[in-house]
Amino acid sequence: MAKPKSNEKRQQIFLAGLKLFAENGYSKTTIKDIAQEAGISFGTVFTYYENKAALFRICVTAPLQEFRNHIHDAREDMASMTLIKLKNLVEQHINFFMEREHYLRVIQYVIGQPERFKEIEALDEFANEFRKFIQDIVRTGVNKGFLPESNPEEVSYGYLAFLMGMRLSFTDHANAHQTSTFKNQALRLFGV
Repeated sequence: MAKPKSNEKRQQIFLAGLKLFAENGYSKTTIKDIAQEAGISFGTVFTYYENKAALFRICVTAPLQEFRNHIHDAREDMASMTLIKLKNLVEQHINFFMEREHYLRVIQYVIGQPERFKEIEALDEFANEFRKFIQDIVRTGVNKGFLPESNPEEVSYGYLAFLMGMRLSFTDHANAHQTSTFKNQALRLFGV
């Protein structure tokens, strides 16, 4: 029974750190602040994370794995990709990015100071993987005839920039109208 409680505390600390890193940056966020936000004692943070740097690294890299799992699942279905499946995929991406404002703000913070944070390497690696995935979708769509001829590399750069900017441009949560508008704009990047 200790395991679920342990995972729950780890998650509380993670979410508190993510929120505070997003709001205050790395330097202005303290372990004391994280413990207070998580509703736990100062020392408990160190039971789960070696130090602030280790927690920050997890805040930057852990959500990438969740999205990598999504890419892996979608890749397995690439052979049966259709326009309808592409539209569903775009909607999933929009929802994923819209639900992760704190995470994207931390990413923006790291990208803004690449010489300071080693985590930039993990972000660059993920961005390359994601762009390659989008390029493969474009090539598949062109070959199957449901997407017009286009430059897969340009589409992949534009699509990733669109997803990042979409969430960072709005401070409120996505509503149905925004999601629909964003989906239409994202599909235009694919030529649909």
